[in-house]
Amino acid sequence: MGITAFIVMFFIEPQGMIKGVSDGLRICAAAIIPSLFPFMVISDFVIRSGLAGFAGRFTDPITRLLFRLPGSAGCAVIMSMVGGYPVGAKMTAQLLENGSISRNQAKRMMLFCVNAGPAFVIGTVGTVVLSSRRAGVVIYLSLIISSLVMGIFSRFFSEDEIGLKAKPAEFKTGTFSKSVTQGVNSTLMLCAWILLFSCFGSFLKMLPVRVSEYLGLISEVTGACISACGRYPVSIQALIIGWAGICVHCQLMPSIKEVKVKYLHFVLARIIHGALAATLADFLFRFFPCETNVFSTATEVLPKIYSVSIPAAVSTVILSAMLIAELTAVIKKKNNA
Repeated sequence: MGITAFIVMFFIEPQGMIKGVSDGLRICAAAIIPSLFPFMVISDFVIRSGLAGFAGRFTDPITRLLFRLPGSAGCAVIMSMVGGYPVGAKMTAQLLENGSISRNQAKRMMLFCVNAGPAFVIGTVGTVVLSSRRAGVVIYLSLIISSLVMGIFSRFFSEDEIGLKAKPAEFKTGTFSKSVTQGVNSTLMLCAWILLFSCFGSFLKMLPVRVSEYLGLISEVTGACISACGRYPVSIQALIIGWAGICVHCQLMPSIKEVKVKYLHFVLARIIHGALAATLADFLFRFFPCETNVFSTATEVLPKIYSVSIPAAVSTVILSAMLIAELTAVIKKKNNA
């Protein structure tokens, strides 16, 4: 029924579809790909090469103490805090696939390893939407602390599991190439959902104002943050980002199905995360007050903020080093042959 309504609206208002696709392509090209693609490749390489298991030797005491998870899960927890929504979920599914964690552990991780990255929260929501980098930092800290609290709380629901051993690190020729291919496929899938919801957002304007506003707040996180600016308290931004939006839920659906988490449980976790973050943000803003915008024109400058993401820039440098290392290994192999 929803697909039929979408097709009907396309014929009624084709210009809305064209504008939605145009806006979506602009955001994907200037924002999503530069900020997410490096993390998608690195996260895949970390799991595929066995680096997660190697790093797990150092993170094991912490992850077992806080989350009752093996050390190999530490990389996924950390990357979920800096890489953006899809990275932590994707790494969790990969850890389950290669036997580094059990299914029950993967299900628990899927409920708290879904976070927005600092580039979006601080750079876009804080600096652009709210015109206050300080507010972005407060919101980001609220989200991360709330996520850690959920992870710590989830340990009390863990089963008596024997620590699983991840496969040892092995740097085979072609591993990086496979990670790049997987990163491209994952990024294209994310962009496809963004284009679809960009079209959906343009059609929302045809509905009554209240209906359009409420649907916009739960459907796509960037537009929701912009729409909420000046209309609701600043702490509501944390609720919106914690909820993540249905668009992000759709992006994560392959990982959710692979781990076999019930979608209802995932939705409840997003609501709890958002509510905890909003409560904490409201508390922190009392001690660190910030002057913010009452109106935002963030849609015009959004791509600029993403394009100068420090985490993404560092990831790009790491990707370049990995590419050089793999090319060197290939050349040496051919010379020896």
